[in-house]
Amino acid sequence: MLTYVLNSEDLAGVRFAVSPVAEMVLSLRALRDPGRFPLQLGWVRAVQSRAKELDWDVLRWLVNDTMGSPDFLTPRPTSPLTQLTDELDIIANVDPTTFYQQLTAVHGEFPEGLSTNSVVEALSHYWQTMMAPYWNRMRTLLSADISYRGHILTQHGTGAMLNGLGPAITYADGLLKVDRVAERSRTEEIKGRGLVLQPTLFGPHAVIPFDPGADPLLGYPPRGQANLWSVVEPPSHQDLAQLIGTPRARILDLLTYPRTTTDLAGELQVTPSAVSQHLQLLRRTGLVEPHRTGKQVLYRPTELAALLTGTDLSR
Repeated sequence: MLTYVLNSEDLAGVRFAVSPVAEMVLSLRALRDPGRFPLQLGWVRAVQSRAKELDWDVLRWLVNDTMGSPDFLTPRPTSPLTQLTDELDIIANVDPTTFYQQLTAVHGEFPEGLSTNSVVEALSHYWQTMMAPYWNRMRTLLSADISYRGHILTQHGTGAMLNGLGPAITYADGLLKVDRVAERSRTEEIKGRGLVLQPTLFGPHAVIPFDPGADPLLGYPPRGQANLWSVVEPPSHQDLAQLIGTPRARILDLLTYPRTTTDLAGELQVTPSAVSQHLQLLRRTGLVEPHRTGKQVLYRPTELAALLTGTDLSR
């Protein structure tokens, strides 16, 4: 068990974040032992045939036999909008001493020839092959969970929110206890360092830093995982048109890259005011978002729209 000691200031400083690189590194657990991750078998089945393309000479050193990983591979995320490229840059620039010590602590030995560059290269290939095609769906679920936890926090307080994170996580009287995560029990005080709560699909109970004294971080299982892989194919254009209307479905179909109201009006051969009305409705329902560039306003689909239509926002 790990016990975090939080004072009133620490409780007020609790924040949420999503980490693309942590999901990627932790997903290696599901490939090593799929039986421990029954809710993610849909993903495992989908990517299994591609796994042979990966650089396992490097990847096998990123998770040990007890599912532990060196902490430099999962830098503490700063927000729900953390970008993969920023996290890979952090890994690429990790201190050589830290790189050596953490890998040795996790495996009991240091793999000859391994470097930060080879790790980043292997992870980049892994991301494009195994994670990128499914990340929009994953991130939408993770973001939705953060929104739900924020609602619980504002309505019922930090204690109620913490006690609802999962069966292995309990909070009372300033003590946040995380069970079934550490080989040896330890107690750590937050002491103003801030506690980051991170929903992760590859827990399955909870995730904590490997090294004692590392920046406080708690990964917890998000809600809704049982339905994550239940819809394999996005709806057809006809179904989508029936759901949101043909003009709005056509607009989403055209937003393969950011476009202006005038541009969309020209494509659809209607007036800009007509397109504007559709865009405002799509914006209010969370399906598009505007971005101002100089005097122009460009519209692009949101993560929710990408999940609905099967669009790849990484293009």
